[in-house]
Amino acid sequence: HSPVATIGVVIKAGSRNETYENAGVSHALRVASGLSTKRNTSFAICKNVQQVGGAISCTQGREHTLYAVQTTRDVADVGIEFLTDSVSNSMYKPWEVSATLPRLKLELATRTPATQALEMLHQAAFRSGLGNGLYCPSHMVGSHSTASLSQFTAKHFTAGRAALLGVGISHSALTKYAELLKLESGSGPSNVATKFTAAELRQETPGGMAYVALGAQTAGAVNVAEAMSNLLLQRILGSGPSVKYGVGSGLLSAAAASAGGNAAASGICQMYSDAGLVGALVVSEASCAGKAVSAVVSALRSVSVTDEQVAGAKNRLLADVYSVMENPLEMVEDMGVQLLVSGDVMPVEKYPEIIKAISTADVQAAAKKLAGSKLAMAS
Repeated sequence: HSPVATIGVVIKAGSRNETYENAGVSHALRVASGLSTKRNTSFAICKNVQQVGGAISCTQGREHTLYAVQTTRDVADVGIEFLTDSVSNSMYKPWEVSATLPRLKLELATRTPATQALEMLHQAAFRSGLGNGLYCPSHMVGSHSTASLSQFTAKHFTAGRAALLGVGISHSALTKYAELLKLESGSGPSNVATKFTAAELRQETPGGMAYVALGAQTAGAVNVAEAMSNLLLQRILGSGPSVKYGVGSGLLSAAAASAGGNAAASGICQMYSDAGLVGALVVSEASCAGKAVSAVVSALRSVSVTDEQVAGAKNRLLADVYSVMENPLEMVEDMGVQLLVSGDVMPVEKYPEIIKAISTADVQAAAKKLAGSKLAMAS
């Protein structure tokens, strides 16, 4: 009954599917969304969608790409028409692709140090596949031609790897609009199995702050029980301050503070279809980074959880899930990722049941596994 309809086309293709030769092509595709198609110019797409008060966007993960449109329900047909046209018929004209370079360079220049540390952690842990970054490597900027963009979409943007989802729109209407999506049949190439490496990457940067990301391998999202246990463990380790301008909460924040100097730490948990990373992100003054990282690693190696901590983590995780559900765009993306990974979408009312079923012993088992695992590191 939402007054705004949010419709998305999610495709099982992202930076994981890149090769050395076309590294960064998914980022180039992201900034090229909304360009001219076989039926409409980029100006026509922009003008017509704006005229009905809509907006088209493109977001990505390492394993998915989401094209979405938001309009009021009474003009959803206009938004979907241009959305499906953009996904199915993009031409990537050379002069339009060149015009997207300033935006791509801006996104590279405005990455936060924390984002760069997490990107490097993936590279250290997985090398290729999941190790490919969400952002184009600097040496590949401007190298993605019309041909390379078209080849990537032709190979991975197929009917067997795509799904049409919506919030604030009836199932019957969505089914009717699905006929507008024209993609080649087939399921495309399969993913190469993920291999974890406890490697280390470092990058020298100016300034007095150090950003260090640490991560151990864990099971992918298909193992729901273990995934939930790791998400609860992350919230026990700490996920930033609970109060604006407050100090961080959790075990890792206390460990970083005990090392002396200005330092903060929080838990990280990145989940993918067949693998994941659980660990910590440490931010500190460069002069005390060594002590802070040592203290955080010691905390990771000796985590012991209590019933009270697990109960609090369950409440925070449930609140985070409901917060995602409040944002239609995030909800569509979450539904799409679930659909691509497991072939099904978990009903909202089932989350409390699944989270409640995770015991303290399950979370302690996840903590024990983390304590005995080798760590990849990026700084």
